[in-house]
Amino acid sequence: MSDRAAPVRAEHGEMCARVEALSEGWRARAGATERARSLPRETIVELFDAGLLQIIVPRRYGGLELDWPTMVEAARVAARTCASTAWVMSIVGGHAGIAGRFSRDCQEVMFADGPRQLFSTASVTATGTIRKEEGGFRVHGTWRFSSGIDHATWLIVSGRCEDHPAPPVPNLFLLAVRPGQVRVEDTWHVTGMRGTGSKDVVFDNLFVPDGWGVALPDCFGARPEGAQVNPGSYLFEVPFIPYATSAIIGPILGCAEGAYHEHVAALRKRIDSSASAPSLPLGTAQERLAESAAELSCARLLYDSIVQTLHRAGGDRRPLSSEEWLALKRDRAYLARLCVNAVQRLVLHMGASSGFEGHPVQRHWRDLQSMTSHIDVNWDQAMLAYASHLLGLPRE
Repeated sequence: MSDRAAPVRAEHGEMCARVEALSEGWRARAGATERARSLPRETIVELFDAGLLQIIVPRRYGGLELDWPTMVEAARVAARTCASTAWVMSIVGGHAGIAGRFSRDCQEVMFADGPRQLFSTASVTATGTIRKEEGGFRVHGTWRFSSGIDHATWLIVSGRCEDHPAPPVPNLFLLAVRPGQVRVEDTWHVTGMRGTGSKDVVFDNLFVPDGWGVALPDCFGARPEGAQVNPGSYLFEVPFIPYATSAIIGPILGCAEGAYHEHVAALRKRIDSSASAPSLPLGTAQERLAESAAELSCARLLYDSIVQTLHRAGGDRRPLSSEEWLALKRDRAYLARLCVNAVQRLVLHMGASSGFEGHPVQRHWRDLQSMTSHIDVNWDQAMLAYASHLLGLPRE
């Protein structure tokens, strides 16, 4: 396999330029977004109008159907000003890749009103149960972390199905419903990523017909039913888990870059101020800044490697090998750690001024810590799995 960078479509640069054009507005309302604990309606409209939530929506239904790197890179640029906006772009916007793998009949309904659809998901259950009944599924209880649910037009919930006569391996199903069929509970009181509005959704013995449920292995595996409907993009044909779980790297890296740039701006302001410059330990500040810059440079190299690995494999219409998949998860976790280390060093050096909630570096720092606690960049799991494979040991 060639190490040469796989090409992306010409629209890649245009989409990132659209993000740049909107970024100042997102920076200006970042504080209000945090306080509201959900993206403002204004931001959602901007994202749709700019096509940033339609990047991987199938062209058949009016979407752009661009390559995966474009979605992740656009989110990286957005995260430099607002990580919550970036999360909705790449993580929630990326759920269109799941919708495009459902049956033709489901897709025709999902996109009947056009490509401006937002697919929220919920995969972590607090008390939820899914039971198989004649003709469908009975869903009851609470699922958590439904990012973007305030603006969603569809909700895709996943979970284990009890009493199924022929359960898949693993026994997990995806069920698509309208948000109006569930109750949203405002539980999203958190320290970071507040603007994602990742609230709980509650099902009250809702019946979901068979046609709106699909076994997760069938949906996320190679060549699902939707691949026949959307043959133009590899995202609807190759195994989807590596792409869905790697969308997080754009917001993480961009958020760390945003914190770094804000710190540099604050440091320059202090240097330019004749009142504060004499007391500034400039040599130490410069050393810390340089070390964080080096870590972010390393993180960018890992980012490029992950993006290219997935894009090349997708272009070749092949799944990742076991070695590629384990190395990719290792590198995602290492990227996240580099970003955390780089920003933590700057925050600690800024002193008490960075502790105020409205300070942009503090917001980036809170958001970064929340994102890097996600299971998709979990250090222990990724490193142990990679080392076990390397040494030929059984996985725990």
